[in-house]
Amino acid sequence: MKHLSALGLALALSLLAGCASAPVEPAAPAKLPRPPKPVEQLKPAESVRPVPAAQPIAQAAATASATPLVGRWEGKWTIDSMGYEGKTVIEIEQLNGDNVIGKATMFDTPYGDLSEPFAPGTFNSGKLVVKHQNANYTLTLGEKDGKLRLTGPMTYNSDAGSYNGNIRVSK
Repeated sequence: MKHLSALGLALALSLLAGCASAPVEPAAPAKLPRPPKPVEQLKPAESVRPVPAAQPIAQAAATASATPLVGRWEGKWTIDSMGYEGKTVIEIEQLNGDNVIGKATMFDTPYGDLSEPFAPGTFNSGKLVVKHQNANYTLTLGEKDGKLRLTGPMTYNSDAGSYNGNIRVSK
């Protein structure tokens, strides 16, 4: 029976590994079909008001539907040094304590549209920390103009190097 369980686990892992594909480096990034758009600079952190500690988000995590973090967040990503930017959709499906289940989709990257589940994602002290196969970011929950926002730095790692950028999304 243990042999069948191990075989089943190995089969499941090989199926999951087959679903994920690493992006392929473009042959010549300078020959992209569209010129890079100018990158809008993020405003200083003071312009985004953090959610007050008096509103304990961790208590709301017990009921995912009551949590302001759960849901669809839309905005954009930027890679400052390269002049790249595109739409971002972050879908937070569930909170289990500090663990976050969700996925992010980055549109208009040099590698096409990329969608990947959090691997893993955590939320603690007003910060969403997400890791993907080739990227990681820490987004701070705040509020601006009466809307909840998640903003913060992103690092994208590829064979060509690491690139720093930002993600800014709101509900």
